[in-house]
Amino acid sequence: MKRISLLTLAILSSFVISCSSDDGPSTSGDLTGKWYFKEYRVFGQTIPYDDHEECGKDYLQFNADGTGANVDVWDCVEDVASFEYTRSGNNLTITSDGVTDVVQITELTSTKLRVKTTSDFDDDGDDETVIIVLTKN
Repeated sequence: MKRISLLTLAILSSFVISCSSDDGPSTSGDLTGKWYFKEYRVFGQTIPYDDHEECGKDYLQFNADGTGANVDVWDCVEDVASFEYTRSGNNLTITSDGVTDVVQITELTSTKLRVKTTSDFDDDGDDETVIIVLTKN
């Protein structure tokens, strides 16, 4: 009986250890709220988001009802572009002005949102993989 208990404990321990080491960043956080742009990661480099002004920061607002806003602070005035969104697993589908984009949530905690998308980041005609990092206060 003692041998079976030790074997069971060893097997369970290996599952706990293997599960914890395989866990990636959490994606189960709450998306609703105001998310401020922090940085981009593209071409293996981190590029700080530097389009903030003294009077305010650009942000994305996600509401619980599936609506949201992309807010760009320009000359201390908020320029608001409304959108609708849905989330299915780690895919986030955003529709604004008849254009739909799908991004992958790679991390979502109470203070950090990281999404992966493809876009022509450097305007050279070719799409690049871009990680956008946002933070919530």
